[in-house]
Amino acid sequence: MPGADYIYPNVTEVTRRGGLLERWGLAEPLGCTYVEIPADFIKNRTEVERTGQDIGSMLTRSSVEQLYRQDAGLPHSLGYLLHTDPGIPRRDHHGRQVKAELRWRDPEWVIALGDMLLEIGDFLGVPPDIIEIHPGDRKNTHADIATGMHTLITAHQNAFGVEPLVLLENHKDQSISTGSQMRAFWATLTELEPGIADLAGIALDPWHLHAATREDFARSLRQIPPEALKAFHIHTDLRPPSVTDNVPWSEVFSVIRGLPGRPYIKPAVYQKSRVTEAVAFCEKMLAAPQVGYAGPQA
Repeated sequence: MPGADYIYPNVTEVTRRGGLLERWGLAEPLGCTYVEIPADFIKNRTEVERTGQDIGSMLTRSSVEQLYRQDAGLPHSLGYLLHTDPGIPRRDHHGRQVKAELRWRDPEWVIALGDMLLEIGDFLGVPPDIIEIHPGDRKNTHADIATGMHTLITAHQNAFGVEPLVLLENHKDQSISTGSQMRAFWATLTELEPGIADLAGIALDPWHLHAATREDFARSLRQIPPEALKAFHIHTDLRPPSVTDNVPWSEVFSVIRGLPGRPYIKPAVYQKSRVTEAVAFCEKMLAAPQVGYAGPQA
C-alpha cells in the first residue's frame, strides 16, 4: 500500500509535555496526521521542583496536571502518540546518573504504567491512538513484554472504549535491538497473545538497528516479519537523514513500500526547523522505484 501516515515529532521548541493544539498547529501544515506527546517518567530538575517527585518516578495525577495542558476545541482529525519512558540515564539535581528501570516482568509495575497513561489521556481530553514502549534489559522476557502490551491495550479499552496501537521500539542498548530478536519477539507475541496481533507491532528505528548490527544491517532488516512492522522512526542520530548516510535508506524504504499495510512514519528530529527536510526526504524515498520485499530471512 503506497504512502504513509506521518507523526510530528516532539520538537524542543514546543512547551515541554504541554498540550495537543500547539503541536497540531505545527503538524497539520506538513501533512502530519498525528503528533507525538512525551509520556516519560519524571526526567529533570524542573519537573522534580514542579511535582515534588523524584527522577524516574511515574507521574501521579497531580503531576500530570502540573506538567500537561488541557486544550478546548480539539479537532476530530487530531491523533496522537504517547511515547513512554525510554529507560535512558538522566541526571538528578545532585548530578548523579539515574535510570528508570523498565520492569515488564512485574505485573504491578505494568498496571501502574497503564494507570499513568490513562491519567495523561484523561487529562488531555482524548485517549492516544498509538503508544510506544521500549524493551528494557534482558530481565524482561519477550513474553513479559507481550503480556504488558496486552495489559495496556485492555486498560485503554476498559477506560475509554478504544484500543490503541501499542508498538515496541528497538534500541541499540536494550534487549531487543536486532532483526533476529524482533523476529523472536513477534513469534512469542503471536503465539501467546494472538488476539492483539493487529493492535501491536514494531516501531522500527533503522538508525538504532544499524548501530547494533553494522555490516549485518541488511540481513538483520530482512529478518523482521513484515506484518510486525507498523511504524518507522526516520533519522540519523536525531538529524534529518541523507542518502549518503551509513544507513542504507534505499533498502529501508524498499521494505516500507513493500509492506502489506500503510505504515506510520515519525521523522525523529527534534528541531522544528528541520522537520520539513526530514518529511521531504521520506516522501522522496517513498516515491522511488519499488523493489520487491523478499520477506524475512533465516
